[in-house]
Amino acid sequence: MREKALSKEQVLSAIRRWILHEGLPPTVAELRDVLKVGSTRTVLRYLRWLEDEGEIERWSGARGMRLVKTSSQDAQTSSVPLVGEAPAGPLMVAEQNIEGWVRLPKEYLKPASANFFLLRVRGDSMNKALVKEQTIETGDLLLVRQQSTARSGDVVVALIDGEATIKRLVQGEGYFLLKPESTSPKHKPIILDRDFQLQGVISRVLKRGSELLSYLED
Repeated sequence: MREKALSKEQVLSAIRRWILHEGLPPTVAELRDVLKVGSTRTVLRYLRWLEDEGEIERWSGARGMRLVKTSSQDAQTSSVPLVGEAPAGPLMVAEQNIEGWVRLPKEYLKPASANFFLLRVRGDSMNKALVKEQTIETGDLLLVRQQSTARSGDVVVALIDGEATIKRLVQGEGYFLLKPESTSPKHKPIILDRDFQLQGVISRVLKRGSELLSYLED
């Protein structure tokens, strides 16, 4: 039985919904499942149609797609800057140091008055830590709420000896502790006085970090 043809608006709506909820474009296979069509060839035909109509841009790669025209759903997302990785050197959130931008749902970015940035994870010093039931592993992206204070127990980004690090903040009597939560015993707690610089608090772990990086906006 011949498949029922979909309209341009139906295909565009499916792509927009996927980007809104996942933070990145769908692959051809994912879009095939969402559209409930039987073949990859059909999806590619729809994508070529949208590209010819100027609705999307495409390039090589599994998620090489970008919506060209805005919609009411686009108002539900915001662009967040990627500013580097940790552990690494100082994080510089100034515009000239931003590596790229990733659109994320606004529901991730609360309170609306706060500033957020993304940080790429390198290493295993916090691979046992949980933020909203997600572990922190190499290749993940961390959504960081930029602030200079935190509560004891928060997972934070701190600047120690000029290097950004991700640790659990623990407050004792007259001191602070930056505590690793790792499967490796090589990582040790760092005891600090009050003269350290807090960059922000981790609010969410994006486990598809490497895929999101392939969708950086210009």
